[in-house]
Amino acid sequence: MSNRTVTSVSLVFKSCVASNNKVGIFPYKSVILYSKPSQIFSLLRNLVVLVAMKGRKKFTLISLFVAWCVVGFNPAYSQYNLDYGGLLGVSNYLGEIGGTKKPGQGEPGKPFIADMRLDQTKFAVGGWIRYKVHPLVSVKANLAFIRIGAADSTSDYLNRRTRNLSFRNDIYELNTQLEYNFYSANNISPRGRKIIDFNAYGFVGGGMFWHNPKAKYQGKWEALQPLGTEGQGVILGLKQYNRVQAQLSSGLGFYYTFKRKWRLGWELGTRWTFTDYLDDVSTRYVDPALLQDGTPTGDMAAALSNRTNTDLAEANNLITGMPGSIRGNPEKNDWYMYTAATLGYVVRGKGNFYKQKYRLLTGNKRRKKRTTRAKF
Repeated sequence: MSNRTVTSVSLVFKSCVASNNKVGIFPYKSVILYSKPSQIFSLLRNLVVLVAMKGRKKFTLISLFVAWCVVGFNPAYSQYNLDYGGLLGVSNYLGEIGGTKKPGQGEPGKPFIADMRLDQTKFAVGGWIRYKVHPLVSVKANLAFIRIGAADSTSDYLNRRTRNLSFRNDIYELNTQLEYNFYSANNISPRGRKIIDFNAYGFVGGGMFWHNPKAKYQGKWEALQPLGTEGQGVILGLKQYNRVQAQLSSGLGFYYTFKRKWRLGWELGTRWTFTDYLDDVSTRYVDPALLQDGTPTGDMAAALSNRTNTDLAEANNLITGMPGSIRGNPEKNDWYMYTAATLGYVVRGKGNFYKQKYRLLTGNKRRKKRTTRAKF
């Protein structure tokens, strides 16, 4: 390697380190905003030298340059990159039970989110921890308890009111998500002593959850999965669905940092599941004789499998609940969502990143103490 190349590499690294040490943000921002024109020209010139190199040396040196600039000497990675807290909000779901209708009786329910009943909103509570791996990217883990539920009796769709099914499901969720900050706004006081930090982000992720749909029978909530209300475990080849399931998540959120250590935010997240049994409804009615095995459990399974409102069916000349007739829609899986307020605590690092940043942006300099000599 020639002396010129060594000098170029050294100058590039020094330029990047100097820019990062100033503000702790992306090198291109720090170089453009806080470097002199001559420094910018020098950095670009030496980058050209690196790009003009050939072979493995070029790849290795450029890789080192990128890693050095983005990660190696960025003080922001050791400052305010970890926070944790809790969430409290409301939840709902989309599936076969409840919902609305299109204009006119007898037509199917509205598509997608328009079929959601807001009067069946439940609650969500949980905790989370987030780590910033990059100035714009964070990884977040959530542990939440989410309740969903619905009832056909609340629907304005006649066929569903006649079907008369209902459920409640308590979901325990462990989810990991990758967040990308697409908007940030900072407000630094004139004296540089505090910062108001606002960030908006979108996220995608996934995780696992355990659920247990229930229905009320003789005044008590009973688990539906062990009963096999659609013939699971009774009809040959039809297995009971698994209560442990996977999900994919996506959504939006924001948080607002105040007093440097508290973060108040809001988040809206959807959970796309791989099951159609959040509400214990998916396929067709089963012959109740197959469920009634002469035990109280068998009688309960038959009763909860078909809860048709016979008075409403007779008044409107509807035939429903017959063995083999449609009970649900197996072509679409269920999903749930929640929106919640979040409150978190920011863990502060040991460096002096913010002091350097404030002093640079506001122009404040530490006053020199006046020294006086004793006179004799």
